Amino acid sequence: MKASIVRRHGQLMIDLDGKPFPALAFKSFRPTPENVSDFYAAGVRLFTVLSSGVISGLGIPYSLYGESWVGDGLYDFGPVDRQMDMFLENAPEGFLAPMFQIDTRPWYLAEDPERPNSFMRLSQIAGDPRFIRDTADYLRAVVAHCEEKYGERIWGYFMLGGSTTEWFSDYDYEAPHPWKEAAYRRYLGDESAALPDPGLLNREGPNFLGGDEGEVVRFRRFHAKLISDLILSCASAVRSVTGRRKLLGLYFGYLFELGSPRLHNAGHLDYERVFASPDIDMIASPSSYGYRGQRDPSAFMVPEKTLDCRDKLYFLEFDHRTHTAPKVIDEPFYPDSGNQIYNSRIFPGAETACRNEAESLNLMYRDFVFCEANGAALWWFDMLGGWFRSEGMMNAIRHMIEIDRDLMERNVGRSSAALVAVIAEGGSIYRVRKSSPLATGSLNLMRPVFAQMGAPYDLYSVGDLTEPCLADYDFYLFLDAYDMTDETRGAIDRICRRPGKTILWMYAPDYAGEGENSTNRISAVTGIRVRERTEDPGSLLWDGQPITAAKAPHFVIDDPDCTVVARFEDGSAAVAEKTVGGVRSIYSAVYWLPSVLLRKFLDESGIFLYSREPLVYTYANRAFLGVYNATDEAAVVSVPGHAEGVWKDLIGGESFRCENGRLTLPRRELRAYLLCRE
Repeated sequence: MKASIVRRHGQLMIDLDGKPFPALAFKSFRPTPENVSDFYAAGVRLFTVLSSGVISGLGIPYSLYGESWVGDGLYDFGPVDRQMDMFLENAPEGFLAPMFQIDTRPWYLAEDPERPNSFMRLSQIAGDPRFIRDTADYLRAVVAHCEEKYGERIWGYFMLGGSTTEWFSDYDYEAPHPWKEAAYRRYLGDESAALPDPGLLNREGPNFLGGDEGEVVRFRRFHAKLISDLILSCASAVRSVTGRRKLLGLYFGYLFELGSPRLHNAGHLDYERVFASPDIDMIASPSSYGYRGQRDPSAFMVPEKTLDCRDKLYFLEFDHRTHTAPKVIDEPFYPDSGNQIYNSRIFPGAETACRNEAESLNLMYRDFVFCEANGAALWWFDMLGGWFRSEGMMNAIRHMIEIDRDLMERNVGRSSAALVAVIAEGGSIYRVRKSSPLATGSLNLMRPVFAQMGAPYDLYSVGDLTEPCLADYDFYLFLDAYDMTDETRGAIDRICRRPGKTILWMYAPDYAGEGENSTNRISAVTGIRVRERTEDPGSLLWDGQPITAAKAPHFVIDDPDCTVVARFEDGSAAVAEKTVGGVRSIYSAVYWLPSVLLRKFLDESGIFLYSREPLVYTYANRAFLGVYNATDEAAVVSVPGHAEGVWKDLIGGESFRCENGRLTLPRRELRAYLLCRE
């Protein structure tokens, strides 16, 4: 069987021998005949199958089916077969995507006491030639077995590694290790090189590294490349068996999620190379952990459109703690594994779990509408079993699959309606000090602001500026472009600096370029004169209230030709704008802005606002308008163009009349709407 990704009416789907399937799937650490058959009966046809003998961060096995990598070059595929057969028996017309974990097993670690545990300290072993070879051999063997025995029922494969199977190297905290140092010497081509001292890597100071700290930047690039190199080695091994007949994916690239200092430690900063690899078709991540309340918006962990514009799928994993999810881990712990991260019987997140079915359904529909509007894939993660054990939740999953089918049958283009491109990058973070709040403030905490601003937006990475689709936007928001390459500057000049466009620059664009910190480059990029000052100007004020306080370096705007929009507490200019070559250039001297300011900029730039109420989140594409009403009042949303008439909510079944370009949606227990014009 050949699996591929195809685009139908603007939506990416999974094509199996010419038959398209919606990218809606099932995953579980504890698949059973009961939950597999329940999801199959609900209409799910794509399943993932995790095969692993590794102990999880919870201190319990990932899978109860047992280990398949049992020794040096020794494999027992009985556990793989038993689980695959169980799925096929209970999902007779389903298709499977096996997930295989490459981490060090107990027998592997026992061979050499110096060998690092890849689950906890991935970066320390990722560059070891034998580990690279052994993981590739295992993947080739297990994938070849699966292709021979189950190839006509397999739609893809997922590669798992590092902490929590997400290719994290969190728990070595960049600490040195002889094996990692050997890899560093090979990387530099210098047999006398030594890893930087941890004191240097963790030095406190201003947000950006100084010119004398180039060794830290060099090391951090190496640290991230170790992980991406291993991923691409594993991908090459799988491709040597499957060719292009099957899809291949992994969890990776959590740029918007990890924050400071984890974004430095984890090893995800080289995500662009992984995302762009022709060997990779799919990237997955959980729904953002910071935004799981009833009044929160949905949020991606990754720059999702980086994948979409390359016809690659992003899977959002719905692993929210529903009201039926177990609150207690009722299995024996395996503390001797060395993998246990959580040392409690209380399941992580249980204290904030949904309290009842209505709350569970709200989050399920919210994330579904978010994914449908953005062209993202979704799978429901029944982690240890019981996550969706209610008739109401299973009916909701059945209904979501029916809605997706309905949308496809309407034969209406579902491409993005966004005119706002949000552009982030990992490369600039190499120049940011680990103790700095920038990775959290400029990336993680801006996501709810985007949701509250009332207009659809697309998340890109800076490497996408060469993609033709970037020219279609009217408003560009650069979050963390602290270290621009000549290629990036040239792409911005060609794509973004065109008459009628707006560019919003956050905090320090190109300030740390080539390791030489200078406000001259901020001024050159923005067209607005900026200077650095040693004294703290205080917080950004808006409507008389302090909003954002920044850590040094402190910037203020010193340009008599610009229009000041907001000031610091000491009266100096904090946000200002200026027309430069027909382009509206806006500069913010702080790295976080409230949604009211972004909404003002969008409004003035002619960007259509679907909502002016921050807690009425709108998720729109060219086929429908999604709404999640996090208020306790009726929601009023606007619709663009000549959209008078009746709009039907495909979730609740009700119809609403649009009058004067507005829809009034009553407050109801189910907060999500998916509205199509009749």
